Amino acid sequence: MQYYTRQQLQGNGKYSHAVRIGNWNEDLTMQEVRVREYIAAKEQGALSMDKHAMRLRTALAPATLTTVKQGEHVFLGDVLQIQSKETDAVVAGDLAALNQDKDPRDLDSHAVSCTFLSDPCSRNTFVLERYQPKQGLHNTTFMQEFHREELCYGQVVLIRINPAAQDHPDVIKAPLYLTSSMVDMHHFSKVSKNQEVRLTPSTGYISAWKVLPVKSSHRDVAEGEPVLAGAPVVLKHCATNNDLACLGMEQKNDFGTEYEICCFTVATTGKRWLLNKDLKGTHDSQLDSEGGTPNSFVFITGNLSS
Repeated sequence: MQYYTRQQLQGNGKYSHAVRIGNWNEDLTMQEVRVREYIAAKEQGALSMDKHAMRLRTALAPATLTTVKQGEHVFLGDVLQIQSKETDAVVAGDLAALNQDKDPRDLDSHAVSCTFLSDPCSRNTFVLERYQPKQGLHNTTFMQEFHREELCYGQVVLIRINPAAQDHPDVIKAPLYLTSSMVDMHHFSKVSKNQEVRLTPSTGYISAWKVLPVKSSHRDVAEGEPVLAGAPVVLKHCATNNDLACLGMEQKNDFGTEYEICCFTVATTGKRWLLNKDLKGTHDSQLDSEGGTPNSFVFITGNLSS
């Protein structure tokens, strides 16, 4: 006995259960089951649109920046923003974007970008932590240790995203840090094809960043001095010796159009900038080099935002 019409067998649903042709009773039952499943999922908040809205609410939840009362320096453990001098955008994480490749480096990996939204929220605020090198894994002979509470020039730190951004059941609870690695066939920034920056639970050397002054001629002199909030700095990735950069290239994600962030040292060629400094009377040294504006970032604390 044939329970299906010719159109149903060919995959064309011309008739509904109301026509009473074919296996109309099964069609009616399946439709009732789908409606019940939809209502149950809606009540439990398990719909895809509900999960997406929940992730957006978690990522855009307001955050409070640390207001420093003792001076204007940046302290380890402060909740702050990292703003690009090139685009005035702030570094932000996209915890809704997961990399599903089989490479172990992509497990629990999340995207990073620069957002136009400057209001402090959980996705665009970070915490600086002291880097603790693991003995025997890499050479730490020339790594200077700083025991001050303030962030100092030349200090190696871990940059952790605000834990409030992980207040979602689909996101791991382990701390997530800014991480980068060498460019290969599977890992590179999607627009500029430079070194990719992402958020991972790794606390190894691939997550270590060195805070330096913008001018290379000032780095030896300023080493060990506290970093002022709002002062331009360079964040150099220790493992690859490339600087964090925001080149102003746009990309789209769940939050709209934002700037891509990567690791790429932008340096001027020739002596054009030296001649400009000679004209202004601010010339220092023929051997001095100066990074480009895309490599300049500032730490925004509660003192500056207010």
